[in-house]
Amino acid sequence: MTEPHVLLLIDASPTSRAALASAALLARHHHCQLIALFVEDQDLLASADHPFTREISALSGESRPFDREILLTRLAQQRRQIEMLMASLDRQDRLGWRLDVVSGPVTESIRRAVLGAEWVVLGKTGWSASRGGRLGSTARQIVETTRSRLLLWQEDAFPTSTAIVALIHASGDCSPVIETACLLALATDRIVRLLVLPDFEPAALPALISWQQQSEPEVTIERLMGQGIEALRGALKTQPAGALVIDDPGALALGMPMADLIAEIDIPIIRVPPPV
Repeated sequence: MTEPHVLLLIDASPTSRAALASAALLARHHHCQLIALFVEDQDLLASADHPFTREISALSGESRPFDREILLTRLAQQRRQIEMLMASLDRQDRLGWRLDVVSGPVTESIRRAVLGAEWVVLGKTGWSASRGGRLGSTARQIVETTRSRLLLWQEDAFPTSTAIVALIHASGDCSPVIETACLLALATDRIVRLLVLPDFEPAALPALISWQQQSEPEVTIERLMGQGIEALRGALKTQPAGALVIDDPGALALGMPMADLIAEIDIPIIRVPPPV
């Protein structure tokens, strides 16, 4: 069996670099290895050099031939940047890591890699952030096709004074959501703020009582004023959060599929999969 580890899906984008710091922190806290995965997109390589294939500059909007040699040069540059980023971890104690570079279809390569990972960490937007993207295409596919515990990070820094927020609802067992929020709070020295939907009674959840009886982390409870995404946005605006922990039934309780909700919330998201 694969040893428990933190898997980081990495490229050279700013959000990916920000995700690296969070992945390393989690790996240290859980005393497990950090595995960084860089996928050289086989489908993208296969599309290069066709006479009908063009690329459009994100800066100028100009169209130009999609040249295979230029693409290979870019991939090599990204790989060197990633190797330098990972090498910087050697200056930090108590962290074992490795960099895996594979060539293949991106989503399928990632699906195989996530098996056995304690956490899967990736940037929310990748290179699409420069074009105003709020959830990258790769991140969306991973959210929609895997059952892993995902930490979707972004470039912005969030003060340590902000809480880890978790959404609690009546549609199933929320114990994994609370446990994940508390573990992340312990790893980052934060408090936990539970946002409870109006139809849920907190006293009905034994896991909540158990965590409240412990001295760390501090756990507070707040009932949302409504059932939809705007009520969640309002609560996060009133007190900014370091991250939001949510499961798929929680997203549906707000009236949105998980991937769409992640795109609407401008903070890091921890997606907790439903129990098997």
